[in-house]
Amino acid sequence: MSLYTTGEAAKICNVTVRTIQYYDKEGIIHPSEISVGGRRLYSEEDINNLKKVCMIKSLGVSLAGIKEIMKDEEGEKVIQVFLEEQEKEIAENIDNLTEQVKRIRVVRDSIKESGFLPVNSNEDIEELMEEKKNIKKLRLFLLAVGIPVSIMEWTGIIYWIMSGNPKLFLVFLPIIIILSVFVFVIYYGRTKFLCPHCHTLFKPRVVEYIFANHTLKLRKLTCTSCGHKGMCIEKYSID
Repeated sequence: MSLYTTGEAAKICNVTVRTIQYYDKEGIIHPSEISVGGRRLYSEEDINNLKKVCMIKSLGVSLAGIKEIMKDEEGEKVIQVFLEEQEKEIAENIDNLTEQVKRIRVVRDSIKESGFLPVNSNEDIEELMEEKKNIKKLRLFLLAVGIPVSIMEWTGIIYWIMSGNPKLFLVFLPIIIILSVFVFVIYYGRTKFLCPHCHTLFKPRVVEYIFANHTLKLRKLTCTSCGHKGMCIEKYSID
């Protein structure tokens, strides 16, 4: 039977000698033999148990819990149940942290877009998160309708140029107009704009809205409250 000194056992299990001595002191792992000179000697079974202790400890089990598990005849079942509970707890923590990251990003983006922090409570953050979700859905709707409209438009134009026959374009034209008006009415009706100057949420005039220079999130408008003209931040609104 192979026997190992404390130093050898520590090296095999990738722990310190002090750790093994501490486990011995706490009654978790004992050496199988003690030499005439007083050296602690560990058997193969001791080494396996020590590896098991290290594994269980890495899962977040306290030393008191490890001690009880090692003494329990059904220790493997105890570990299994513990791992199941630990998994549930970690999954919940991940969900909570993921939600927290989302909230951080929403507030960060709000500050980045508007230049100020328009939140005074947890309910305000929830509203910001819901608003961001809704504006994203609205933009996806715009793409879902806009892309087919653009394809029809350019298909008709290219066919017209290549064949000299505007028939296909004229067939597509009523559909393009109807869909474009539909998208505009929906999009315009569900957006307002935040003035970076007075922080007022306003609805621009239709003509100004149509012809204003814009990006995905900004549009150059005149605030109906303070008269400031500049890039305003697009916000979702059903009012």
